Amino acid sequence: MAGVIIATDKTSLTQFSGDKTAYPVYLTIGNISKSVRRQPSSSATMLIGYLPVTKLTCFSDAKVGNYRLFHSCMSTILMPLMKAGKFGVDMTCADALIRRIFPILAAYIADHPEQCLVACCQENYCPICTVHWKHRGDNVFSPPRTQAATADILRRHADGEDPPEFAQQGLRPVFSPFWVGLPHADIFTCITPDILHQLYKGVFKDHLVEWCEKIMGADVMDKRFMAIVDFPGLRHFRKGITGVKQWTGNEHKQMQRVFIPILAGAVGPEVLAAARALIDFICYARYQSHTSETLHRMQQALDDFHSVKDTFIEHGIRDHFNIPKLHSMFHYVASIKRLGSPDGYNTESPERLHIDLAKQAYRATNRRDYTIQMTVWLRRHEAMALKRAYINWQDNCLPGAIDDSQSDDSSSKADSDDIHGPLIIATQSQQYRIARRPPFPSVSIQTLKQVYGAVDFLQALRTFLQQRGSKIVPTADDFFEVYKSFTIHTPSQPHATGIIHRVRARPGYSDGPRKPRSPSHFDTVLVADDNQSRPKLKGVSHYTVYVQSILIWVFEESRAARVRVIFRLPSRFGSFPHPLAYVHWYRPLSTIDQATGMYYITQSTRRQAPHSEVVSIDRIWRACLLIPHFGSTAVPASWMSENTLDLAAKFYLDKYLDLHLFEHHEQHVR
Repeated sequence: MAGVIIATDKTSLTQFSGDKTAYPVYLTIGNISKSVRRQPSSSATMLIGYLPVTKLTCFSDAKVGNYRLFHSCMSTILMPLMKAGKFGVDMTCADALIRRIFPILAAYIADHPEQCLVACCQENYCPICTVHWKHRGDNVFSPPRTQAATADILRRHADGEDPPEFAQQGLRPVFSPFWVGLPHADIFTCITPDILHQLYKGVFKDHLVEWCEKIMGADVMDKRFMAIVDFPGLRHFRKGITGVKQWTGNEHKQMQRVFIPILAGAVGPEVLAAARALIDFICYARYQSHTSETLHRMQQALDDFHSVKDTFIEHGIRDHFNIPKLHSMFHYVASIKRLGSPDGYNTESPERLHIDLAKQAYRATNRRDYTIQMTVWLRRHEAMALKRAYINWQDNCLPGAIDDSQSDDSSSKADSDDIHGPLIIATQSQQYRIARRPPFPSVSIQTLKQVYGAVDFLQALRTFLQQRGSKIVPTADDFFEVYKSFTIHTPSQPHATGIIHRVRARPGYSDGPRKPRSPSHFDTVLVADDNQSRPKLKGVSHYTVYVQSILIWVFEESRAARVRVIFRLPSRFGSFPHPLAYVHWYRPLSTIDQATGMYYITQSTRRQAPHSEVVSIDRIWRACLLIPHFGSTAVPASWMSENTLDLAAKFYLDKYLDLHLFEHHEQHVR
C-alpha cells in the first residue's frame, strides 16, 4: 500500500508586471519520511502536470466553468491512479525487490480556495463538514461531508432534480468530480490542515493582529516591537510592523513568537486570554508528533478561545466570527488523529517547489506559449539529473573508486573544525561548539570591567576557584582568553527537531570613524543551578524517558542569567574541562503571570550591584529571550535606541521562543 499525497497550488510567474501564472500539480507518497519530503533537493515530490489557467470569459458563469475545467483536467491526470489503486501495479522497491503496490489517495494539500474547488463547494462554506456558513463561528460539531453522499447530490442535480441538500451545503454544479471512482478513498477525509495559510497568515496575521492593533493602537504596537532586544534567529522589527508591506510565512512566525508579551498591559485580560489561546493552538499544531495529552491541550486552547471571543464584539472590532479559516481550526484534532501531524502536509513545501519547478522554468522561456517550453525544459533537466546520478553510481561501483564528494566533505569539515573548534560533548543530552582559538587571546580585567560590564569579575572568579579547591588567587594583573560566542546544540525531542542556540557576549564596536557603531550583544541563557542534580542517562533505550525527565527538570533546576564574558583561564590556574562564563543572575523562576502564562523575573542584586558568578558553560542549557514588562504605560523613547535589558526592571521569560521551550514550560506548569 502506498499512500498518495497530491498538492495543487496556483502561483504567479512574474514579479513586477504581467499576469502570467502556472497551476502545478505535485505528487509524493506517504511511505517517504516527511523530513525527506520537505527537502526539495531529495526529489521526493515530483511534478505530474500543469493545469490550464484561463479566464473563461466565454462562460456566463466563469466560476462554475473553472470548477468544471479543474475537475476535468484532474480526472485526466489521475486516471492511471484509479486502475493502479484497484488492481495494483508491480514496482521495484528500494531493496531491489519487485512488489505489487496499490497507490491510494491518502491526502490532498491545498489552501482554502482550492480545498473548496476540490470539494465542489462555494468558498464561504467549509470543504470538510456541512456547517451552515452563518454558524462557522460556533464551536459545535456538524456532520462531515461524505464522498458518496456528495456525489449523489451532484448527480441528482445534473439529472434535473432539485435536491435541497445542494443549496444547503453550498455545492457547485460540477457533474463529474475527479474523485468519483478513486478506490478506497474519501476526498473529504483527505483534505489536510494548512498551517501556513489558515493559521499563520489567516487566523494570526489577517485577524488576531489586526484586531489587537485596533484595540491598542498601531503606534503602541510598533513601539513595543521596536523595544524588544535583538536575539539570534529572531527578526528584530526595528521600524515596527505596521510599515511592512509584504509579509512572508517566516515573518508571521517571528512576530508570533513575541506577540503575547507585546499585548500584556495594553489590552484587557479577556483579549489577552483570547490571543494566548490562539497562539497556544498554533504552537500545538506545529508539533511534529502528538499524544493524547497534547491533543487534549490543543482542543482545550480552542475551547478557551471560543469562551472569550465575544470580547472582540464588545470592543466593536467584530460583529460575527463566520470566518472560514477560524472554523478550519475545529477540524485539526480529528485530522491529526487520521493523517498525522500537520507539519507533514504544510503548503510551505509546494510553495518552495514553485521556485524549482515553475519559476525557474518560466525564466528559461521566451514568454510565448510558455507552458510547452516549461515542460520541455523540465524534461531535459530531469533527464540530465538521472544521467548524472547513474554516472556517479557507476563510478562509485568501480574497484578502487574514490568518492570525491566524501573527500570534499571531510576536507571542508576539517577546515570548519580549524575555525570553530571541535564539537565538545557537554552533557549526555546536548553538545556545544566553540572556537578552537579565541579571537581575543589577552584581555585585561580592567577591559572586562569597562567594556564588557563585568563589574565584579575578579571576586566572582576567586569564589569559583576557591569552591574547586584551587589555591591560586587571581589578581588585577592577570589576562584572559575571551571568546565572542558559542553555540549550544539542543537534541531533538518527540515534538520538535533539534535547535542550535547561539550565545553571544560581545561589546559594541565600530569598523571605522565614518561607520556607525555596532551595538553590544550580551545574551540571556538558562543555567542549571546544580549541575550534579541533572538526570543521568542509563542507556539508549531510556532516551525517551530521559528527555521527558529533562522537560520537568530544566525549569525546576534552572535560572536565567545574562552572559557578560566567555573566557578561558590561563594555564597557571590549572586545567578545566570547559570554558567559563561570567554571568549576571536574574531571580529564580518562581512567579508566573496568570494573564500571559509566563514567568516574570527581575535582576538579582547583591550589595546594590548585579549578582554575578563564574560558571562552567556546560551548565548553560539553552538561550532564552527576556521581553520587558511594558505594563500599561507608554514605552520610553530610550528603550528603542538602547538595550532594554539594561533599562527595564521586570521581564517575561518568553515561552513562545521555540517549541522546545514551549513544551518545557507546559510540562512544568501542568
